[in-house]
Amino acid sequence: MREIKILAILVVIVGVIYWGVEPLAHSVFHPKKAPADYQFKDVKDLQVMLPGNAESGKVLVENNCAGCHNVTTPENELKARNADGVQGPDLKEMGYLYAPEFLSAFLKDPLKVAMLDKKLEGKEDLYQMSVIAGTLDDQQIADIVAYLKSIAPQEMSNREVFVQACSRCHEMKYDGINGLKGIQVATPSKLVQEYLGAPAPDLSMMFRSKGAHYLELFINDPQKMLPGTSMPRVGLSEKAEKQVLSYMEEIADPKKAERESLGIKLMLYSAIMAVIAYLWKRRVWKDLH
Repeated sequence: MREIKILAILVVIVGVIYWGVEPLAHSVFHPKKAPADYQFKDVKDLQVMLPGNAESGKVLVENNCAGCHNVTTPENELKARNADGVQGPDLKEMGYLYAPEFLSAFLKDPLKVAMLDKKLEGKEDLYQMSVIAGTLDDQQIADIVAYLKSIAPQEMSNREVFVQACSRCHEMKYDGINGLKGIQVATPSKLVQEYLGAPAPDLSMMFRSKGAHYLELFINDPQKMLPGTSMPRVGLSEKAEKQVLSYMEEIADPKKAERESLGIKLMLYSAIMAVIAYLWKRRVWKDLH
């Protein structure tokens, strides 16, 4: 009976630490943040809600965007480049990756919506999309968004989403462990350095170091989690962001399912052995009590 009482005391102590002290410490070191906002209400005044015409949008894209952007490009094939050698992202996947609320506001004021207006004040030319600010009226923006939605694929793999959303600045070196050649930065490193002020980190282990909750908030609004960071707001839809995080977890922790399965087996084994040890102890010591 004494052992049961000791076990009960230990359970209470561990419970107080785990459900009381640990959450308190976490709340002090990591104050609660507002949840991710996939409607991007902070730039609601820039969003365009007009119905768009995809055919008109196609003409606008061909006339205004083709100098830097391709409508379809094999991975790592750098065709469309502007004079500074920066690869513009493919437009075919834009309607899949990004929330329409973000796209329309971005086309109206890229720097503000990407949260780079303060960082690049006086150096707006470093962010070359800034040149389109104010050049399109609301109907043209609605038409372009409608066109991007019309050519978007129905589905993309987690890796494809990561490549299109993140690889212009970030590497994923550990991707090569899975038999692939790894994901390299698409933008020349010198330009990344000038724009960000420092090389963008490799993301191979970022999921394990930061966790899903932090990354979800950071991708949706980097300034919320790390004020002053050079990371722009990406503007991914909720679905695309979850795919990015799933891919990052797959690379950072490829043995997760195997490890968790083994953990359950070890816990069951330990519980059975604890019962056997207790019964054996009772049998051996019963004549002494």
